[in-house]
Amino acid sequence: MIRRFLLLFLFPITANAWTLTADYQIADRAGRLAPHDLNLVIKRYRTQYRAGIDYGVREEAADKHRAHLKERIEKETRGCIGMIHSNQPMAQVVARLGLLSHLVGDANNPFHVDTEDALESSHSDFEFYFERRMERFPTVFYGLDARFALPQYLDRTFKRTASYAPLMSEEYFRDDARHTSAEFDDRSTAFGVASICYSHAVTDLVNLYYYIWREAGGDVRSAASMRGARVIQHAN
Repeated sequence: MIRRFLLLFLFPITANAWTLTADYQIADRAGRLAPHDLNLVIKRYRTQYRAGIDYGVREEAADKHRAHLKERIEKETRGCIGMIHSNQPMAQVVARLGLLSHLVGDANNPFHVDTEDALESSHSDFEFYFERRMERFPTVFYGLDARFALPQYLDRTFKRTASYAPLMSEEYFRDDARHTSAEFDDRSTAFGVASICYSHAVTDLVNLYYYIWREAGGDVRSAASMRGARVIQHAN
């Protein structure tokens, strides 16, 4: 699998959910909040981590995984646990975590979760707007779920993301006219939705990383201190 990931560097990447820049930042922020030992492993295999993200983008460009995204996230999450239990090379585990990061980013994109044709026409516009404004988003970590259960957690993620689609439809089609992100400012609903989706993507991924590490027998003693919400300060 890792060979397939690394071969993708030979080909150009076309983003279909968040842009590649956004995918990388979400994964980076989540990796820094992962359990300490997992964070160190991700840092060591940073190239493979990004290769996993690239693989997800390439896979999506060839055959969208939107229709079965929730099931795919469950599969990859359990797959990571199984790889650690069976002593697979950590470079390959980290690559799969990168793929999982891409999928979780998709799950927090209302244009990716919603299937309305009207919104589809603004899909790319919103994603490049997201990338342009991303450095202005605070990283709000909403905390670890003390009663984390994988299927139910993902159900809540998809329900929440879908609830933002009508808000974005109002922004793009306000007053029965078509609008673009060039008209949005930092007080707009679009900015608020983008910022919230960004922080939820990071939070969801951290919850999955703690779950994976715990189920694989890793040290998650830091979980108790991670249950409260807070704004995370990151050095550039």
